[in-house]
Amino acid sequence: MGGHREIVVGVDGTKSSERALAWAYAEAARRGAPLRAVTTWLWDPGDAVPLGGTPTIDLELVAREIQDGALNPVIKAAEAAVPQQVEVIRQVLRGTPADALIAASKGAELVVVGTHGRGPVRQFLMGSVSQAVIRHAKCPVVVMPPVDHAIQE
Repeated sequence: MGGHREIVVGVDGTKSSERALAWAYAEAARRGAPLRAVTTWLWDPGDAVPLGGTPTIDLELVAREIQDGALNPVIKAAEAAVPQQVEVIRQVLRGTPADALIAASKGAELVVVGTHGRGPVRQFLMGSVSQAVIRHAKCPVVVMPPVDHAIQE
């Protein structure tokens, strides 16, 4: 590629994540940089499990399917619109999205995340991935606003 460090994007299958992915892909093409798509999964011991004590759903496989479902259409559309090919590195990790994106930021040129635009109460209770990444990333961060907050042209 063009010798640039990679651009990292969080992918969780939501509309805001898809917008972040499309923007990150175009930016990676513009810069000649590889694009690292990061999706996480985490089994919470409090989740429902059978009597044997292990989940019956392969959460890593589900995370891969979510990532593929989000990446494949965006890449296909972007490749048709953007003449320069982008090397896409797919990464599915066990852990929290914020921790994975902050760790990936150490070698990145840019981290791109979407935001769900939750209110302050939900943000306090659930935490905000974008806020954690902004505070702790080792490189610049782009936060894509929620779809319903996007500026209309």
